[in-house]
Amino acid sequence: KGGLALPFRQGVGFEAHDHGVSHDDHDDHGHTAEAHEEHAESDHAHDHEHDHDEGHEEGHAHEEDHHGHDNDGLDPHVWLAPENATLWLDVIAAELSALDGENAATYAANAAAGKVEIQQVQAEIKASLGAVRDGGFVVFHDAYQYFEHSFDIQAAGAIALSDASDPSPARIAEIQQVVAQKQVSCVFSEPQFNPDLVATVLEGSGAKTVVIDPMGTGLEHGAGFYPALLKELGAAMADCY
Repeated sequence: KGGLALPFRQGVGFEAHDHGVSHDDHDDHGHTAEAHEEHAESDHAHDHEHDHDEGHEEGHAHEEDHHGHDNDGLDPHVWLAPENATLWLDVIAAELSALDGENAATYAANAAAGKVEIQQVQAEIKASLGAVRDGGFVVFHDAYQYFEHSFDIQAAGAIALSDASDPSPARIAEIQQVVAQKQVSCVFSEPQFNPDLVATVLEGSGAKTVVIDPMGTGLEHGAGFYPALLKELGAAMADCY
């Protein structure tokens, strides 16, 4: 409970979206955060906590089934909000303590250390993104609004409706208009998507393109995964300006 849960943004340029309105105060949003925490726990965080020689656990908080979501209900990319990750660490530590009471103090200490590290990284990234706040950018698909909300930036639009299918010619034409009208400086692509579509959107605009990965597929799994993911996204965005 108390985590950040945001509805899907609608439209090519997110016309109907009021950025940053959905800090949840309701049980259903809390349950959504807890459901994603279960992914983190099962996939990564158990290993972190049980390795007592590690300095702390970071909770590999990512969506296992990232592909094929529709655009109704809540945006599932909740792991990209550091605020959510810090809450999940407490939940993970509590669950592990219930299973392994002898090491409860270790789990609590690891969670506390992990939260401090995430908060430090969050502050560093926020300080580096001033240029991103001042210049418009477009994403390949709308996976980043939690990250945007946490770091006070906002995308001008998304090339694709979702990560499950290529955009239609009409949508490409619309996003080209967004790029021109909002003087977009950068388009963020992703490694698994067609670069030709990005090139088409950029044609004649002078905007740059940078590849970013919300899944952190090139990063080493371990206690430092989550801070590294945040840093990688923040550095890539800053480098585009």
